[in-house]
Amino acid sequence: MNNVVQLPPVGAVVERDGPVVRTHYGTHGEVSHGPLPEGGLDALVARQVEAFARRNEPVVWPVYGDARLAEALLAAGFGAEPARSVLVCPIGTDTTPLPRIGPDWASHQRVAELAAETGPHRRPYAEFLADAAHLDRSSEVCLDGDRAAWLEEIGDAMVVGGVTDPGFAAALVDHDWGRPEVRFLRAEAGGPLREAFKAAGLREVTTVTRYHLPSPGEPARTRPVRRLFAEPEHDEIWARFSEEFAFRPDMRDFPGITEPAHSATWHVGDLDDARLDALPDIVHKGLRESVVDGEELYWLDWHHAGYRFDPARVDGAGPRWPGFVFPDGDYHIHLTPDLRLGTFGHPWEETVCVFGDLLTRIDAELTAALGAPIRRSEP
Repeated sequence: MNNVVQLPPVGAVVERDGPVVRTHYGTHGEVSHGPLPEGGLDALVARQVEAFARRNEPVVWPVYGDARLAEALLAAGFGAEPARSVLVCPIGTDTTPLPRIGPDWASHQRVAELAAETGPHRRPYAEFLADAAHLDRSSEVCLDGDRAAWLEEIGDAMVVGGVTDPGFAAALVDHDWGRPEVRFLRAEAGGPLREAFKAAGLREVTTVTRYHLPSPGEPARTRPVRRLFAEPEHDEIWARFSEEFAFRPDMRDFPGITEPAHSATWHVGDLDDARLDALPDIVHKGLRESVVDGEELYWLDWHHAGYRFDPARVDGAGPRWPGFVFPDGDYHIHLTPDLRLGTFGHPWEETVCVFGDLLTRIDAELTAALGAPIRRSEP
């Protein structure tokens, strides 16, 4: 029994090595796999160790009742958590609503507090939030007073990421989650939580042991890319941008902002493929060169999720650069946290405004690729 591989989480990179799938989060890595070969297991494990070491990521490798793999991991230097039961039952029939929460950041912070006081959990809540699972239709978060649970739809199962109170287990087992494609509830648990799930009707099908290997050096503390939407940080950066640039969204009132001193605006509505490809390449290169060491950037999309990311850790071997420069249907904005430089893409005027030191770096190159700007604001 193995983890089901889904789309890469935000800010992660997925790589395959035969039956093994590595997910690189930038802060750590995880392994999942299908049936493993009879021979060459030590070499397969060694290749995964080397791949995570190159990225300086600690590794988590769950093992589902496979003694041969467990032996190979221990020989490679992994340490083991205590084994936990994997428990399964058909989805319940109770349609009474559970106290679910949506993009309410205060409630999610309360769940995070409860999660930190309990565990271990199959899916640490901090990772659940980092993947923006609280905004994903395939996920559920329940908060009932001082009891919380979080679940993810994986294949034909609702998989329990964590439960902070064994007394909440029965409600999860009995519940009809209203998803026709989901047939089972699955949980991983030990101690009192395991007994609570078994008492509620789940049966044990195997065990899981998580094996850990530290990184060669101090790993990164944050992922290369983090999604923002319900967080106060998202509202705060939008409020500062709107005030600083007098943002006025309108389909006819152009340019949409008070373009700052030392800015230039190019029309991009009629770009051919070559120039369309050149636009993000030039802007991304300029942004990387313009930020100071370790400085992150925001990419904002009006009325949609945005991102905070490290431009030095995206593209190449990292996750793709988040968002777009070309204003494809909505306002697309790059900003430094202090608002000193960036881009503003207007979807209705079909323009991109470049400002601050970024303009100094890419003015000539953009003009060569796109033609003369339609407006300039001098310093």
